[in-house]
Order: sequence, then C-alpha cells, then structure tokens
Amino acid sequence: MLKRNLNLCIKLILVVLLIVLFIIMACIVNSAEQPVEANATEANSIELKSDPIICCDPDCCPSFKEDEYADKIKKWEEEHYYATKVWEYFRQRGFSQEVTCAIIGNMMIETSGGSLNLNPTIYSPSGNYYGLCQWSLKYCPDAKDLPFEHQLDYLLGTMQWEFNTFGWLYADDFDYESFLKMTDVSEAALAFAKSYERCSSVSYEMRQEAALKAYKYFDLEAPLS
Repeated sequence: MLKRNLNLCIKLILVVLLIVLFIIMACIVNSAEQPVEANATEANSIELKSDPIICCDPDCCPSFKEDEYADKIKKWEEEHYYATKVWEYFRQRGFSQEVTCAIIGNMMIETSGGSLNLNPTIYSPSGNYYGLCQWSLKYCPDAKDLPFEHQLDYLLGTMQWEFNTFGWLYADDFDYESFLKMTDVSEAALAFAKSYERCSSVSYEMRQEAALKAYKYFDLEAPLS
C-alpha cells in the first residue's frame, strides 16, 4: 500500500513538473515570436520639447541652401512629394544627408513597401499603428491621426529621448548626438531601426537598402535629368 501511494505521488509530481515546464516553454516561444513593438514605450507620449538638439556642427552638417537647388527640389516634389518634404524638413534643421536619408529609409519600409512614395496616413492592418513611423497607438496616443506636418514635429520632439534611452540597443554609449554625427547612411538606418523604431530584426537589411536608395535619389550634386 505504501509503495502504491509513493508511486502515485511520484506520478503526480511528474505531471505537475510537466505542466510547469510546458507553461515556461510557451512563455519563451511567445516572447521570441513577438518583437519589441515599434516605439513600444510610453516615452513617445511625453510632452514634445520645443527646442530639441539638432546637429549644427558645420563639419558634421554642411550648410544647405535650398534656393540654390530650387529646380531639383521642385522635380523631387513632383515625383515623391512626402519623401521630399521629409528630406527638406530635416535638412533645413541641420541634419546631415546621411542621417536624413536613414530616417526616410525607415519610413519607406514602414509605409510604402520600400518605395519613396511615402504614405503618412497609413494604419497597420490591425489598426494599432499609425503614420510615417507606425507609432504604437497604445503607447503613443498623441500620434493618432496626426497630419503629415505634425508627424514630423512629433518625430523630432521624441527622437532625443528615444535615442538617449534606447541607443544601447544599437551600441554601447550610443545616444542622440551620436546618431546625429553618423556618416554612414546604412549604419544610421540600422541605428534608427534599433533605437527608435525598435522593430523586428527581419527588416533591418531592407531598411538599410531603402536608406541607400533615398541617399542616391536625394543627391544635390547629381545632374537634373
């Protein structure tokens, strides 16, 4: 009788251990299958800063004189209006060509399948993400239905905090100012993907390729075709 009870207890313990093991494995698999949500932080719902730090070092960001390239910019606007406006917005604020195109490259993957035809008012199929950076509306309710121009202000107003907080996902001691000083468009696109978008690694290479495409397109020195 004692032996029988002992066997029963052992079986019950094994069943409980199997159940616990199953639950642990299920949690691990679920965590692995769900990448960190884009901008999945309450940080983006913080009050926007009126004077975010921008790159104004002449060695980092050469002066950009829009009037000298009016014909070229007009042509770009006719071909890819929203991408050109994003490019103008950041270049006018002192961002380098490399960093600006890195941002655009990420937007190309978020909104237009890698095309320069950005769609700033697109929602994800689930309806949980919106806009140029596909902000998570759970964590960024202020981004919901923002018009195009206001999305750029929102992005600029949240970038500093995001990079200073999550820059380590790209590299140790990496922050907003580090991002602004990057000179490799492909690496800058990766830094934006990891630190700001915090998207699945599956799309890293696509974002880098899109950024290079934008970098080649927005070439002020190329002849106007």
